[in-house]
Amino acid sequence: MTDLSTTYLGLNLKNPLVASASPLSKKLDRAKKLEDAGISAIVMYSLFEEQIIHESLELDHFLNRGSNSFAEAMSYLPDGGMYGISPEKYLNQLGAIKKALKIPVIGSLNGVSKGGWTNYARKIEEAGADALELNVYYIATDLDMTSGDIEDTQVELVAEVKSAITIPLAVKISPFVTSIPNFAKRLVDAGTDGLVLFNRFYQPDFDLDELEIVHSLDLSTSADLRLPLRWISI
Repeated sequence: MTDLSTTYLGLNLKNPLVASASPLSKKLDRAKKLEDAGISAIVMYSLFEEQIIHESLELDHFLNRGSNSFAEAMSYLPDGGMYGISPEKYLNQLGAIKKALKIPVIGSLNGVSKGGWTNYARKIEEAGADALELNVYYIATDLDMTSGDIEDTQVELVAEVKSAITIPLAVKISPFVTSIPNFAKRLVDAGTDGLVLFNRFYQPDFDLDELEIVHSLDLSTSADLRLPLRWISI
């Protein structure tokens, strides 16, 4: 049989087939099926810092709602188990998959603040991840923010995360960069061990009759390969 072994982020892989971040890693049995099918490594579904922040703010809202209505109001607290305000579920799942599988398990983090990125990166490493994939993307809405400002911020974030962990670091970037080669070089200079091309974005549609957002999920096709293959070859 042909030897398909290779390396990625310094990890020894039996072949170049890596399962990217997806809901498949949310279930242990599905992760095992991926390994049995021949996958050489698994990237965990992403831990979103902004989701944790949102849930924390939501919990704070319900804890304080009506607190001034009457003297005993603060004793009527909602069930804390309803709100997932920590990454424990994600970290536990990562640890369980790592323990159950023989192939490398790579954590995936999508953060929004310097402190959050480095803090969760350390937690993912401590949970047993063999490497970490950072998902960097920023939607610019400030008229005074330049593309250089955005890239500078992302490069600084990568450098801070790299200094906070000892496991290999990959960075998944967006194709919406004016000079991809220059940005890629800056990320490598900041300590990136590998680049993932590219983020795939979910874009909602709009129902003009009902004036509502329509959420839909279109699975990828072979045509989606053209853009990353172009830039990988360049």
